[in-house]
Amino acid sequence: MPLRPAAAGRVFPSDASVSPEAGHHAEPRASGHKWFDITITICILLVSVSSLIVAIVHSQTLEKMADANARLVEANSWPFLAYGTGEYSDNIELAVRNEGVGPAKIETVELVWNGVAYPDPISFLAACCGARLKYSDLGTSLVAGRVLRAGDSIDFLVVPKTKSDGITIARLNAARLSPKLSVNVCYCSVFDECWTEDLVRLSLRPRHVDRCTPPRVPYTLRP
Repeated sequence: MPLRPAAAGRVFPSDASVSPEAGHHAEPRASGHKWFDITITICILLVSVSSLIVAIVHSQTLEKMADANARLVEANSWPFLAYGTGEYSDNIELAVRNEGVGPAKIETVELVWNGVAYPDPISFLAACCGARLKYSDLGTSLVAGRVLRAGDSIDFLVVPKTKSDGITIARLNAARLSPKLSVNVCYCSVFDECWTEDLVRLSLRPRHVDRCTPPRVPYTLRP
């Protein structure tokens, strides 16, 4: 079958493939009024800047609320250990009390008299009060390594008056509030925030520490 000749004046490309034309980005059409277009542009910029400012303020507000909530939770779990002592009709007591609102993890205890740390109640009573007592004569309790709930206390030393003479009782009564006495305690909250303080100083601002460090001579119930 004979082929029809190409139409005159038509040019066929040598390559059979035809590349599409590059696309053009659509641009907003101007209104034709210069000041109107400028005003619209400024309004768009103002709305964008306002939205950015609102987003930043909102983010800062959320951060402050989160920080306030975290502090509120910590405040509701805050322990505060205090020194308690008293002379009663039948004994003299030395105690540690939790006057905070959260449990206290008592890490370390150090009992110091006149600059010297004593490891047990027997040696402490001998140093402060000239007492010659046995463990069977005393009421004692461990303090370190315990969790003390809010409002609870630990009587770590109880000296019955019936087990000691009047001189020893008088000396102990003076020693329990003496500036020579220190009860150094390090304790932590349930969030592992830790504080250390000499409880006998009756300070409302215990020193914040990263962690509790065992003393060289910790107070226990045995030498």
